[in-house]
Amino acid sequence: MQAITLISCLGENTYPICSVLADYLTAETGIKVSFDRTTPWLEASEKLAAGEIHMGWICGLLYTLQQDQQARYQVLAKPIFAGHRKPEYFSYLVVRRDSGIESLVDLANKRLVINDPDSYSGNHALWAHWAKLPNPPKFASVLASGSHSNSLRMIAAGDADVAAIDCTVFDYWLKTQKPEMQAVLSQLKAIEQINPAPTPPLVMHKSVDSKITETIRHALLALNHSEWSARLQAAGLQGLVEAQDQDYDFMRESYRLSQGFQRL
Repeated sequence: MQAITLISCLGENTYPICSVLADYLTAETGIKVSFDRTTPWLEASEKLAAGEIHMGWICGLLYTLQQDQQARYQVLAKPIFAGHRKPEYFSYLVVRRDSGIESLVDLANKRLVINDPDSYSGNHALWAHWAKLPNPPKFASVLASGSHSNSLRMIAAGDADVAAIDCTVFDYWLKTQKPEMQAVLSQLKAIEQINPAPTPPLVMHKSVDSKITETIRHALLALNHSEWSARLQAAGLQGLVEAQDQDYDFMRESYRLSQGFQRL
């Protein structure tokens, strides 16, 4: 039977979840599922799109862009993260505690830092939200940091004023005992939650045998009632629910709004 490689194109907060998911799927289905946490996310996303990697946990925006260009995937499920009631996530607008920034109005002429131009939660979610506002504040500059954690570090160091941060990443760092990130977060605060969106989907490349895909999907949706649920909650996953392509039309519309917005 075909072995399955699983990758995450999301933040490192998803790595513990993927590790447990791989063990769970292997035990429950008899299909060997391995989590690859070493391949950089951009390379991994390219390999997933090409079918060289079989299964992925990917940003909803990346999913829609790749799927709309060429139908590549079967949507397996979407997650409910620990601490959440629905399969939704959002971005925090994060600033320094001592910045004097208390609301969106205070962001005028401030320095925005994004994690990556292709990111939904760190870039497009903000611009889609701005496009819906009657008088959105204009930023003085837009910088790129390379990751959510780097964006947090830049704000703490005074090298930027505000960032849109994936709530699941921010909450993960709040819970971690890593001293460096605790020192960073102690200097920061969130002033608003923006653009709730469907959580990133787990997908299977269409080249995988359909029986294997259905077996994996069934096991994922049965997870909530399995003896593994406690282990997955400890890793950061509350549960998984059914998902389909139409669930991500919100991402398509947000991307359209983002692309059409005059940023500076």
